[in-house]
Amino acid sequence: MDSLALADGALSAMAAHVTSVDGRAGPRGRRDAQRLLVIGAGPIRVAAFGTWRQLGLDVVLVDGHEQERYDELVAETYSFDARDSTADLESLRRIAKGCDGITTLADGSQRTVALLADELGLPGIGVDAGNTARSKALQRQVCQDAGLRVPRWARVASVADLDAFYADGPLSAVLKPSDSAAGSGVLRVETKAEAARHWPIVKSLSPSRVGVIEEFLDGREICVDAVVRGGEVLFVSSVDCEHMRTIGFLCTSSSYATVNPDVEPATALVRRIVSAVGVDTGAVHAEFKIGSDDVWTIVEVGLRPGGALVPELTVKVSGVDLYAAQALAALGESDPARPDCQVVAPFAQARYLVGEGNVQRFVPPADVLRDLPDVKVVRQQILPGQRARMPLSEAGRAGYAFGWGPDRIGLDTQLRTAIELLGTGMGITVRGNDPDDLMSSEHGPGPWWPRTQWEEQCD
Repeated sequence: MDSLALADGALSAMAAHVTSVDGRAGPRGRRDAQRLLVIGAGPIRVAAFGTWRQLGLDVVLVDGHEQERYDELVAETYSFDARDSTADLESLRRIAKGCDGITTLADGSQRTVALLADELGLPGIGVDAGNTARSKALQRQVCQDAGLRVPRWARVASVADLDAFYADGPLSAVLKPSDSAAGSGVLRVETKAEAARHWPIVKSLSPSRVGVIEEFLDGREICVDAVVRGGEVLFVSSVDCEHMRTIGFLCTSSSYATVNPDVEPATALVRRIVSAVGVDTGAVHAEFKIGSDDVWTIVEVGLRPGGALVPELTVKVSGVDLYAAQALAALGESDPARPDCQVVAPFAQARYLVGEGNVQRFVPPADVLRDLPDVKVVRQQILPGQRARMPLSEAGRAGYAFGWGPDRIGLDTQLRTAIELLGTGMGITVRGNDPDDLMSSEHGPGPWWPRTQWEEQCD
């Protein structure tokens, strides 16, 4: 049976568990189908809407600002303001009263979703947790108070706060808005003067005009996703990430495995985060750095599934669909994180295209995928006539490729080939894909992963 058939069977099985509030089955299109309100979407989230549609849900989407649109994939769509600082709460309340569950795919709507779920008595992350998720400063304080390891950090409201942070001299640091979304405005700085020069830009991207500066930590970066119900952690997955060496933070690869030793320490830490933040029911996405001392340091917490293809590839190696679990948790399902499909492959991975230059042409996926059996999807995100530039955040990447298979080394090699073919076919200069590129990641997946020839060369 191929992976498409497995996925279809898994979603059919999950749909059988979806019932309306009074216990009646709710296939899509029936009057008793459950209604899931999604407030705020985000980039590369089409798989969420496909999963929810096959679950038999009537999805109601409210998003008036996201560039990537999903209007044709839902039962109802409203282009209202769904952002926490400016949300049209009265309109959202009217819509929410007719729905059975509320959730979000966007960082910028976490507080609003938590508030509405609480008002209507629906499952949710909790109001306090929603407030914490929207403030990087509050996240750090809450985690620090709970005894979790966080970077040395400071709240920034003016240049004077930067002076205090740098009182002991130069330090590699990360300057970021306290309440921005999707990684916007996150910059690496080396000196007080550099931080002060970038502060006006960072400040402008914060609705509250507040930022955070924290010590830059070297080491592996791990992204952890979890499903929580009633404060209990039901499922945890872990992803190894690689980043380019630029002033911004650009992920160029994410690696997944069925057998992953990082899951055990990740589970213990997520339980502590859930307790500290006060998460009740929903999804948790946490980012950590692991230093040379093997100690995990928390650097970010979001209360929605990870983006950039995390759910799409997690399900391949675990059998748990994070998007399905997110919806079922919001609808009050007792076991939202049950694995309803088979593991497709022991390894999965995504690689992202970063490049520079004018895009000359569209590259048909068939031209790239030929002779690359483990690469399943390739996607061009910048079209002919547009210009690819070195982005400061992940929103500016030029494309991606992902796949899965039995051989982690072979999969990585095929994905690198796919990214090179895609970029050169577009007519742009590919950056960060070749180990000889000075911008290429200096950290591959953890030491327990099978080593690629490229990683051995870097050693």
